[in-house]
Amino acid sequence: MSDDDATLITQWNTLTLVHRRIETRIERHLHQHLGLGVSEFYALRALWEGMRAGTGLLYLNDLANGIGLSQSATSRLVARLRDRGLITTHTSLHDRRSVETELTPVAHDVLRAGSPLLHQAVEEAVRELDAEDNDEGLLRYLRGSTYGAAPQPDEEQVPAPG
Repeated sequence: MSDDDATLITQWNTLTLVHRRIETRIERHLHQHLGLGVSEFYALRALWEGMRAGTGLLYLNDLANGIGLSQSATSRLVARLRDRGLITTHTSLHDRRSVETELTPVAHDVLRAGSPLLHQAVEEAVRELDAEDNDEGLLRYLRGSTYGAAPQPDEEQVPAPG
C-alpha cells in the first residue's frame, strides 16, 4: 500500500468517525428537545422542501430515496408523523398513486426549533474532534461550514403555517 493510499484510508476513517459522532449528537438533541428521531426530522424537512418547491404531492418512493429509507420503512415513518399530528395525508384526487401531505402548524414549529439543534450538534462534534487533534484539513472544512453565525430560522426559511 502506498503512502497516498494510507492517507486516503486514514482520512476516510476520520470522516466516518465525524459522521457517526454528528449523527449521534443530532439524534440525541432531536430526541431530548423534540421527541423525534433523525429520520422523522429529515422527512419533515424533505416534505417542507417539496412544499416550498410547490409540488404538494408526496410519492413515497421519492421521499424514501430522499431520506435513505426503504419504501415500507418510509410508509411506517409517514404513519408515525401523521399519528403525532405533524402531517396530514390524503389520496390525491388527480393521481390515485400519490398521497398529498401537508405539514401541520406543529410541524412548522418543530422545523424552526430543530434547525438550531442540528447546527449545535455539528458544532459540538467538531469541537470535540478538534480537541483530539484529528485531520486538520477535514476540521478546517467542517469549521468553515459550522463556525460563525448560526443561521436563524425565520419566516423565509420555514414558512408559517397556513
